[in-house]
Amino acid sequence: MSEPVRADEVARRIEHVRDLVRSLGGGGVLLSTRRNFSWLTLGGVNHVVLASEGGAVPLLISEQNVVALAPINEAARIADEELAGLPLEVRAVPWHADLDEHARSVTGGGRLLGDADLEDVLMPERSRLGPLERERMAELGRLAANAVDAALAELAPGDTESDAEAAVLATLARGRARAPVLLAAADDRIDRYRHPLPAGTPAHRRLMLVLVVERWGLHAAVTRIRELEPPGAELQRRLEAAAFVLDAMHEATRPAATLGEVLRAAVDAYRESSFPGEWELHHQGGSIGYRGREAIAVPGDVTAIEPTMAFAWNPSITGAKAEETVLLQPDGSRQIVTRAT
Repeated sequence: MSEPVRADEVARRIEHVRDLVRSLGGGGVLLSTRRNFSWLTLGGVNHVVLASEGGAVPLLISEQNVVALAPINEAARIADEELAGLPLEVRAVPWHADLDEHARSVTGGGRLLGDADLEDVLMPERSRLGPLERERMAELGRLAANAVDAALAELAPGDTESDAEAAVLATLARGRARAPVLLAAADDRIDRYRHPLPAGTPAHRRLMLVLVVERWGLHAAVTRIRELEPPGAELQRRLEAAAFVLDAMHEATRPAATLGEVLRAAVDAYRESSFPGEWELHHQGGSIGYRGREAIAVPGDVTAIEPTMAFAWNPSITGAKAEETVLLQPDGSRQIVTRAT
């Protein structure tokens, strides 16, 4: 997408946010979260601390102005590398400034809204990905799959979880991406923990990697397990059952369905696989986009599934897990972006 086309789409999103602010009787809105900054700017990044929900540079949108309030130590990079060519101003402010107070002065005293005031409307907006965002999601999915597949392919008995972690991070760095979530478990740790932070344990029989990768503010997720020796019959049954549940969830992911209906399909598949209680031991995933999960499916969830949304479902059975990122195209067809084609 050319810069003028990106700028046009950003201008459209700005006007949409202005309409929302008017409808709520506000004088402006200060969007501080990473997710809303990246969505509004179509891929700009405003964070420094990787694990933070909030960014270092909020966007102030009022009737008269669209201003990125950048602490002086952030302003040059934000202007040059994140927001160049977009219909907004980057304003350097003292690093010690109260950004909320500065924003109120710019809006002329009108009620200043924040991310939380618009979240119920912006979450579904962020979840519907435009053409460039869908291209980026496909690229991000390939990068995620390549990173974990390459790390596991290089694994030898005795290599540690930390060795695999380092290999994944090296691939992501070359792809200019980051890993908000990178879990690793060797051998018995796969059975014991659903969220295994890398602990340096050597892998003698098997290793699992769980990755959420982020670039342009977008996220993709994938899980892979490398078996260093042939799995026994019971483990093989569990691996096949987790894959079966994931396939059932993908099949249920269709326009006009709901997140709750996909979860119900998963519960039925767990039961059919003779593992009826395992779904209760960990969430099963949900929609993905400008957050690692925009919404996590819960029983009875009425969140609508629409074309151009992306999903990361992650069923797990003790000792086994399956996870891919799937993108719904405008025609409703499914593209598993983390699976080799």
